[in-house]
Amino acid sequence: MAANPRSERFFTLVTLVMFVTIIAGFGSSALFLPEFPFPPSPMLIFHGFVTLGWYLLTVSQARLIGGRNYDLHRKMGQTSLALTATIVVTGYLVVSDAIQRPTTSIGGMSPAESTIFPTMDMLGFILFYGLGLLNRGNAAAHKRLMVLAGLMMLPPATARLGLTIGFEPLPGVAALLIAGSFLIYDWRTRGRPHWASVLGLIVAFGGAPMRFIIGPTEAWARFAQAFYG
Repeated sequence: MAANPRSERFFTLVTLVMFVTIIAGFGSSALFLPEFPFPPSPMLIFHGFVTLGWYLLTVSQARLIGGRNYDLHRKMGQTSLALTATIVVTGYLVVSDAIQRPTTSIGGMSPAESTIFPTMDMLGFILFYGLGLLNRGNAAAHKRLMVLAGLMMLPPATARLGLTIGFEPLPGVAALLIAGSFLIYDWRTRGRPHWASVLGLIVAFGGAPMRFIIGPTEAWARFAQAFYG
């Protein structure tokens, strides 16, 4: 089935919204939140630029499909794989550095306990990106899963933005709005929700309480020290 250029605009727009949110979240924390040290470490800067590159590539991929440039889309997929692998490796190194800092704390947790947040973000990213690769032959699932992979990496930015504007529930609200927009899009274009959109809503919104359930446990702290320490 040929791609509908108008339908691809939704996925382009959602990815652009997430891209802008990341810039706003990390930019605002650097300017207005003294608890987030600035300048960041070189590894964190590199990780950030690679992540932004991934979002821009995802925008380009959606536009290529909208323009029916399927060959270039497939070729650019190799670049996406390289960026994804780099994000995972540098993300691990960033967390390994953070766990050594006594001041690292998310949600009032210790440095070891706080690693639950980036760990679950990265696992969500890997899950949806991996499912996206497995569903390359299913265009409807593939494009949803790839964009939802980007949603899994959004909490660090929305958390910082929420702290800056004084609205700490922002990560959960943003996840609900973005994942929920997929369901609205599905109803308007398909008349029913797509399974990838439903999975995105469950993981993005339902995963939040799991962080506060698992993170403060002694078992998680021991695992984090062994894995990241």
